[in-house]
Amino acid sequence: MEQTTKNASISIEIEGLSRIFSDGTGLHPTDLKIRAGEFVSILGPSGCGKSTLLRCLAGLESPDQGTVRFGDRVVTGPTVKDTPANRRRIGMVFQDLALWPHLSVLGNAAFPLQVSARRGGNSQRGEVKAQAEEALALVGMEKFTDKMPHQLSGGQQQRVAIARAVVAAPDVLLMDEPFSALDATLRAQLRMELVELTRRLGLTTLYVTHDQEEAMAMSQRIVVMHAGQILQFDAPETLYRHPSHEFVAEFVGTFNKLPPAFRRNGRTEGVRPENVTAVDSAALSDPAAPSDPDAILLEATPLACTYTGGRYLVRCQVEGVEEHWAVESSTRVELDSLLRLSVSPEHVLTLGSAPEPIRAPGMRQPA
Repeated sequence: MEQTTKNASISIEIEGLSRIFSDGTGLHPTDLKIRAGEFVSILGPSGCGKSTLLRCLAGLESPDQGTVRFGDRVVTGPTVKDTPANRRRIGMVFQDLALWPHLSVLGNAAFPLQVSARRGGNSQRGEVKAQAEEALALVGMEKFTDKMPHQLSGGQQQRVAIARAVVAAPDVLLMDEPFSALDATLRAQLRMELVELTRRLGLTTLYVTHDQEEAMAMSQRIVVMHAGQILQFDAPETLYRHPSHEFVAEFVGTFNKLPPAFRRNGRTEGVRPENVTAVDSAALSDPAAPSDPDAILLEATPLACTYTGGRYLVRCQVEGVEEHWAVESSTRVELDSLLRLSVSPEHVLTLGSAPEPIRAPGMRQPA
């Protein structure tokens, strides 16, 4: 594996790309720039436009307008003919994998090379086999070349799909919720293997998911989408610590809204669970106990207390807030007690009042 040749990474630039369907859903004019060799997740709920964006990049969906560049190649634009999907030098892994049931593992991995050879490519039969075997070795499937897809586990089938996607050394790897059907343990294992593989190969990768934990664990940057538009495009840490507005704050983690009496300028403010301290009543009344004089102090009614391994997660009701709060505690909280909460002002997140698209730095506003 250490001898694997790294691809010459390319960037992706999207300007004013849109695809609106008859019911008004789809992708609204979008600008985005992906750095060469970067692993970017496109995160959002069902129907937000993330798969439409991916399909437009793949050439499987014709955009209404806009320009897409892979490196210095324009693959779609107002003054050029759209480059067909099979000429875009992409690898793609679908949610349903789409393995050929009548082909062996080796046959599935070799399929893109065989198609290329029939269309005038230079690969010979021996070279095709060698390249397919190398791709299978990259994902640990070199011992299963003669197996048929139905003889493999879900995780093994997924590895074959990835091998098939990278076998032709694509410039770009596109993945549409490929691990959604797998159990949590296998999903965690495969996503780390995938990140390692794409970085070793130097692949510019776009990964569509609705799973915020998956996106946070894998990505160098994350696109958060809602209602066909990009709301924020940042590193995972920035999304979590500095969300642009309420939707992003709630979608990439748990967000406890402060009561209106503690909000400034009418803007939504809140705090992450790990930054809420459950304060003992005796400590509050003890003048010798250390405290933050500027802390926001709240009373809450515990509704549920769940042990999550090393800590307890407490769901509670805070007066003046419709949504329940989530609070972490090192000890079990009795449900018939009064819980006192302390929030330091430095941990309060202040959010935008409306979900407005945030453009990637350096990209022009679409006409």
